[in-house]
Amino acid sequence: MKNNIIVKKLENILEKGWLLVFLFSPLFFATFLNGTWQVSEALFFQVLVEILFGIYLVKIILLNKINHKADLRLLIPIIGFFIVLIISTIISNYPFHSFWGDYLRKMGFLLYSHVFLFFLILFLNLKNIKQVVRIGYATILSTIIVSGYGILQFFELDPLNWAESPTAINGGRLFSTLGQPNFLASWLLFAIPILAWLVFKKGYFDNWKPNLKKIFIRPALVCLFFITVLVLVLSQSRGGWLGFLIAFFFFIIVFSFIVKQKRLGKLLSILFLVLIIFVTYININPLHLSKSNEGTILYRIKSLSHLSEKGELRFMWWQDALSLIKEKPFFGYGLETQKFNFRKSYHPKTALLEAINSYPDRIHNDILDTLYASGFIGFFFYISLIVLGFYKGAKYIKKTKNKERKVLVLSFMAGILGYLVSIQFSFHVAPTIVYFFGFLAILIVLPNLKEEDNY
Repeated sequence: MKNNIIVKKLENILEKGWLLVFLFSPLFFATFLNGTWQVSEALFFQVLVEILFGIYLVKIILLNKINHKADLRLLIPIIGFFIVLIISTIISNYPFHSFWGDYLRKMGFLLYSHVFLFFLILFLNLKNIKQVVRIGYATILSTIIVSGYGILQFFELDPLNWAESPTAINGGRLFSTLGQPNFLASWLLFAIPILAWLVFKKGYFDNWKPNLKKIFIRPALVCLFFITVLVLVLSQSRGGWLGFLIAFFFFIIVFSFIVKQKRLGKLLSILFLVLIIFVTYININPLHLSKSNEGTILYRIKSLSHLSEKGELRFMWWQDALSLIKEKPFFGYGLETQKFNFRKSYHPKTALLEAINSYPDRIHNDILDTLYASGFIGFFFYISLIVLGFYKGAKYIKKTKNKERKVLVLSFMAGILGYLVSIQFSFHVAPTIVYFFGFLAILIVLPNLKEEDNY
């Protein structure tokens, strides 16, 4: 009896712990470290996960068993991916670097092992839909701070003095608490669909009598939603914009079918197809780019019609990556080793596009980065994990009769989809990979969660 009371308290601490991970992962940075952003983000996440895992081990000892209701077979993709990363790290030409990661990135096997533990903690300890809702609220609270700080930067009210201020870097690209505009955009793609869910929850699904306090909730949420989208726009991340468009259409089309507006869903599907055709057309016949407005949002928008030209450096990296992947197709080269292996395929033309004798530490394409680091075997498990997450999410949406819960799950799926699109031109960093694998864990464990009527 006493053990059960202690276990319940430990479970409560575990939930508070993973809520802190979701809340602070995109917020935490340390100006006193040589590597303000990713070093501190990785350190914060790893320490918190180790504490959570220690608490979970105590819980197991007290219960004398692994108490869970989830189907452990669902862990096969992530366990397979984890095992491949172990192998690729051991056989890497630079195993030390592959394990610890580059100082500036800290995305080596050590961090991935903590991501794996975090996934397990969520998978084995999530019990009901209320807990998923609270993760959504933690995300929204984090979004308020991230977007608010971004707006402060826009109006030149940032209390901190950065070496590259958002008013000077690339025409004023915001980076907020994420430290880099593309990372900010990628993270916001997780947050925006969650905000959309809460807007619909308060304005469409909730049946309560309005009072003075509640009347202001809906417009405040709508305002927050548009401010967050504005911060995404001001990040000037073209990959982020593309991810947002695809996630937006995915969300609104599925939402239309959820609320039984099938005609609207079909119309939006046609509109999305027209948009794809238009983007393809303007790349065949590019718009004129004027150097006079280079660095502005308008220039960035126009440059979407010059993808082959503006992405020339990335295309070179992608071609080199394919050549490297062919040499080690099964288990890859290990994490964080790109800058060593890219030296043998250096192009003199690169000096015209960036600093002389500089080598990429990322391929800037998630598919190729995964193939490079873990080979086709690792990539198979990685894709299997993503497909499993979307399959379980879609199955839950079809199964449950509660429309609000359908939209909540849809928001997690839309966030993952938008993010995946954005990192085809970028890569994982600590705050975004936490949300990516965290959201996948939630989707995969959904069928096992209790569905309380009130939350």
